[in-house]
Amino acid sequence: MELYEAVERRRTVREFQSKPVEEEKLMRVLEAGLKAPTHNHLREWEFILLKDFEQREKVVAAAKGKNFSEEEVEKAISKMEEWEKPAYLAALPVQKRMMLTSPELLIVCFRMRKTFKECKTLYDLNNFASVWACIENILLAMAAEELYGVTFITNDTEQLKKMLSIPHGYEVAALIPIGYPKDYFVKQKPISLQKKLHYDRW
Repeated sequence: MELYEAVERRRTVREFQSKPVEEEKLMRVLEAGLKAPTHNHLREWEFILLKDFEQREKVVAAAKGKNFSEEEVEKAISKMEEWEKPAYLAALPVQKRMMLTSPELLIVCFRMRKTFKECKTLYDLNNFASVWACIENILLAMAAEELYGVTFITNDTEQLKKMLSIPHGYEVAALIPIGYPKDYFVKQKPISLQKKLHYDRW
């Protein structure tokens, strides 16, 4: 697949077919991640594939965090534009299910030279920025392989790190369920490049 076709086809998917993901496709996707630009050329990224279902259940329970009440959901969507509401409402009930039912669940980790609390400048966040270049490569490679998913970011990684024996100095960037999509795709908001592009100054 041509690059621009992969960019065009990449979508957020939270519901998957039961069809397994071929090992060779998965390895190509992860190899693509390792080819991303990286701070100091070090590629300080590590991948964990959760194959054991009992382990996956524990990890998902730790990553999912709190459930939202109907009142909290209503309050959240009352502040959104109309185009945002369907995507948000579609995501809430399936966040946990998507990670339990996807054929593969990938955890992307990265090394942090300082804790987030210790970071004082953008330069301190270079490794954090680098891992997201890696993740973008993974998402585009998935689209090229006709695989889809979504990045799930948990607000508390400490329990996950202990559970998965992640070494000190490493952080969890995202969990990515991976699989062949069901028919439904969340629609993206159309964006005009001309409204986003500036010359010489904002």
